[in-house]
Amino acid sequence: MNLYLIFKFLVLKIITRFLSKNLVVERRNVGLKEAVTIGVLYSYEEPTKHESVQRFIRNLKSLDKKISILCYTTPKDHVHQNSNLLYSFGHEAISTFGKVESDQVKKFIDTPFDYLFHIDLNTNPILDYIIAKNAAKCRVGHFDASRKNLFEVMVKINTTTPIEDVKRLSIQMLHYTKCMEH
Repeated sequence: MNLYLIFKFLVLKIITRFLSKNLVVERRNVGLKEAVTIGVLYSYEEPTKHESVQRFIRNLKSLDKKISILCYTTPKDHVHQNSNLLYSFGHEAISTFGKVESDQVKKFIDTPFDYLFHIDLNTNPILDYIIAKNAAKCRVGHFDASRKNLFEVMVKINTTTPIEDVKRLSIQMLHYTKCMEH
């Protein structure tokens, strides 16, 4: 990773921490049955992870929900040509100081989702910034004590292999949000 990205990620972490503590948004559980709009945010790491996320998205669509998807990619990612990543963006979509440069990312941030699912096991300052800025009613992500201000629901899984972990994470996210009906 080059020096510019290291600096950018550090600045975005600081901005995100400030936003997550000071941005006042009414958050509440609407129940998955009642939810209309759902956002899915993840980073592309390999084709098998992408397929696991696509399976999760198909499960949500089978519940007759309106789904918006955003996938973070880096130049080193070897995106499979059949992946149909019409909803991908790179680090240049957000400036070092948090200005959103991409209309696609801005639209995603401005959408008031009923649920926002972040399907990643590792933290990413760019994705964390998007999560902090979004006004989703309920944000769901992987358990990480340092990111407790970013999510209303955090799912902890026992880790084995990265691809199995992502599958298990997405299954558990869906399970727990279905259990949260009010």
